[in-house]
Amino acid sequence: MAFDFPNFDDFGYIQSGKGDKLMFFFGFRILGRTQHQHLINQQKNLRRQVQELEEKLKTLATEQDELEARHQAEKSALNHQLETLRQTAQDHDDLQQRIAEDVERVAGEFGLSSKQIEKLWADRLDLIDLYADKLYLLAKDFAYANREMRKNRGLFLLLIDRRNMDEDNFSEFHDAQIEHLTEEQYQGLSQLPQIFSSKINDIFRYMGEKVILKDKSGEITGHEERDGAILIDLSGLAFRSRVMVEGVRTHRVFDKVERLHKGSARHNAAIYASSLDEVMVSIVVSEETSEVTLFRDGRFIESYDPYTDQGTLREEKVVPMKRKDSSEETTDVEIEEDETAIQVSTE
Repeated sequence: MAFDFPNFDDFGYIQSGKGDKLMFFFGFRILGRTQHQHLINQQKNLRRQVQELEEKLKTLATEQDELEARHQAEKSALNHQLETLRQTAQDHDDLQQRIAEDVERVAGEFGLSSKQIEKLWADRLDLIDLYADKLYLLAKDFAYANREMRKNRGLFLLLIDRRNMDEDNFSEFHDAQIEHLTEEQYQGLSQLPQIFSSKINDIFRYMGEKVILKDKSGEITGHEERDGAILIDLSGLAFRSRVMVEGVRTHRVFDKVERLHKGSARHNAAIYASSLDEVMVSIVVSEETSEVTLFRDGRFIESYDPYTDQGTLREEKVVPMKRKDSSEETTDVEIEEDETAIQVSTE
């Protein structure tokens, strides 16, 4: 027998001896078996739901504790990084202050101020830009002369800070070759091979021409290039030729240059050379196409085609290529050309 909550219609009232009304229940409601089983099932379901909610609550409480612990750990790590960065910034500021003080002190010893030194440095950069522009113009004239003569001659020019030159980065190209610039025609103040003198063109012509090879009987058997680079210092004077950049030592600057996938060995030497500390600019005139290419700081800057009389800047030639692997850290770029495409990849 199950007890159902009573209906108040089944209640009656009696008068107590003190005059109070007392309510009394004079009826019970009998539930059937089906209703009783239904209530039991509801009770079980409610208990199960309560248990499930308690388990979820426990899980959520555990996750909350884990998240709070992780948050606290991350917050602590970030605070540590923040303190480290603040200390690094302070150390950097202190270092900059000491450098500025040392510069002022050294400059004072030479009777100069820091502003004067900054101006001298700016003047140096302007001079380098002037010489780079002049050499590029001379190389373009040389290439244009190739077009007029209907033959291709190669040239390799390097603008060098001679005072900081590392001799280990350069060597004589062939043991049998001699330094062309030591010849009498370049001796004397009026004969110096300076880039603003016509003598520089004599050197260009000599280095661009081929050496005729003959056999013992005097018959011409072939020719070979006068391979080598012409080195020009920051006074605008050509001071060495018939030399090469040591390829075996370019590993020291490998990570500073764009990678050439196409082009001649001279292009590779030029782009590596341009990233050396003592090299300001390197210029190549292709012996196959007479195209002029300028490199600076291990990067392609611009080129000139004498046959179309068109020049192309880096911004016009370097086009991003699609990555083959998203995990790669390098950005591939392609320098587009008609016949001699140079593909490079930048770090």
